[in-house]
Amino acid sequence: ILLLINNKNRKPFGEFIQKNVLSSFTKSKNCESDSLEQVRIRDFKYYNCKNIKRIGGKREYVKNAPNDLFRIDGAWYICLDKNAQPNKSQCNVISLGINNDYTFDQEMRNLYDCNLHSFDPFVEDVFFTGIRNKNSNLKESPVLEVDKKWFFYRLGVGSKSNQMKSMNQLKLQDLISLENILKITELEEKIIDVFKMDIEGPEKDIIRDLDIDYACKYFKNIVFETHRNSKFRDLVKLEKCFRLFFRSTRFFSGDSFGALTGHLTEFQNPNGWKLEIKQYENEINLAEFMFTSGELYFVNINFL
Repeated sequence: ILLLINNKNRKPFGEFIQKNVLSSFTKSKNCESDSLEQVRIRDFKYYNCKNIKRIGGKREYVKNAPNDLFRIDGAWYICLDKNAQPNKSQCNVISLGINNDYTFDQEMRNLYDCNLHSFDPFVEDVFFTGIRNKNSNLKESPVLEVDKKWFFYRLGVGSKSNQMKSMNQLKLQDLISLENILKITELEEKIIDVFKMDIEGPEKDIIRDLDIDYACKYFKNIVFETHRNSKFRDLVKLEKCFRLFFRSTRFFSGDSFGALTGHLTEFQNPNGWKLEIKQYENEINLAEFMFTSGELYFVNINFL
């Protein structure tokens, strides 16, 4: 990847990387054992997935996408390599953050016959509201049954807590811990084929509180959107057993709308990205942004 930055007040980025980053790798005999302090800044350890599939995305946008890996808002990617792919009819998916686009969840349900658990505390699409309105008893219910294997929860994920609540104790828009989510979905100590987060910031806290030994045993894929509050040091714990297999990095400034290939906000811009270099204190911070921003896709090597 070649990144050209036009800024007369800074040394060329390529020269900086060569001197300060690549030299760290050449001095090391084993990159797997490099510490963050030795390398100073690096990318995540990587798995070369041979079969990546885009799941979801509204039909009109998918139809106009130029290729199968073109980034579409609402779509996510999964690795279909042997033992990484969802176990059809037995797979479990936890999808945190739906907003008004449930196409990923719906497609995972239809393609792989997965058990789907969709969460969003603040936005309830008309698709789910239609189910709620059919039964007056569901007016204040925090969970809706879409079908026998798909449930929508008007709940969100929050920081780790010692307080565990049952479904009967929960109310609309409650924020509960990941451990509590596993309990109410009856997925404790079960394989989670895809754990997806699109929660606009708290993903940093969820990763921080994540029991990595538990995740290494039960989570097959972790895919999530990051924001500027997420740093490499916050996410590197995933490398105990997870490897990055895909990334959708976003360089953006401002919003634009109206393209045939999807809703253009910060998510995609086929005409090129406008990156404000002055927002970054130094090249290290810029490189870290490049490695950690956007959508990150990890697969658990214990399953491969």
